Amino acid sequence: MISRREVIEKLNHYRPCNDCNTPIFKNKPLNELELVNRKRKCVCGKVQIDDVMIDILNVMMDFGEIEKNTDSICLKDAGTPLIEIGYPLKYLPSLLENELIIMNNVSRKCAEEIIKIPEVKGVISKQSRDNFEISDNSNEVNELLAGNDFRCDVFILKSISNCVMVCKNQSKVHIEFPRLFNPKIAKVDSLNLKEKVVLDGFCGSGTLGMAALKKGAEKVIFSDINKNALDDVIYNLKLNFGDDVFDKVEIIHSDFLELDVTCDVCFIDLFPHMNAINFIEKAKKISKQVVII
Repeated sequence: MISRREVIEKLNHYRPCNDCNTPIFKNKPLNELELVNRKRKCVCGKVQIDDVMIDILNVMMDFGEIEKNTDSICLKDAGTPLIEIGYPLKYLPSLLENELIIMNNVSRKCAEEIIKIPEVKGVISKQSRDNFEISDNSNEVNELLAGNDFRCDVFILKSISNCVMVCKNQSKVHIEFPRLFNPKIAKVDSLNLKEKVVLDGFCGSGTLGMAALKKGAEKVIFSDINKNALDDVIYNLKLNFGDDVFDKVEIIHSDFLELDVTCDVCFIDLFPHMNAINFIEKAKKISKQVVII
């Protein structure tokens, strides 16, 4: 199991040294960039993330995922990078081995070649928003094509100078990108939750419910229809609080509309495509306060 110390150490070493390569323009064709003099690995032993993405592009071209010698090829065509420890960095990270998951709709054979790049630990498919047909309470949204998709995101609670660390197998749970200002976290952070019973009714990997515990909630009920997410909740509770926290939580595998609980505050955190009416009506029956995230 990863530790808080390991998470912090990873975040610290992402900072590039003075000799690391500078960033590459993501939307500018590669054939218009000066790339000849870039050293792939720095003297510090790390590789700037853009150079890893160039390697990914080259593999994609070799497998015919992108047409070779096309003037329009640019860095963003390599896909969406997810570093192993997600945090709103003020600089592009430099990486050691097995610290990057790439999200792109490549073939499985191509993905198996991409993970041979030392810094890449996994490749997952990229769910198209045009074909967003997951079940209403979140099941698997991306497919693991190759490698390992385990990673951790760090969300800041500014009011108490604390954070929530959220680990997950990224292909099995909805992806959230940590940002300097996260409206969901900010909303929970603004609430007075001391000595209250909180229901995180669509908990996913447990981000909001753990934030509620950090804010002083007496008890948090974590509920989700996705069993994979609840496995993450248990892992993340141990990571953030230790085993003693289980005296203050309840974990329920259920459709939200079938929950048989009562609470002081209920979080409603839905995907944009979902109709909230029935869920809000249910929340009003079981909670004194409904907070739509």
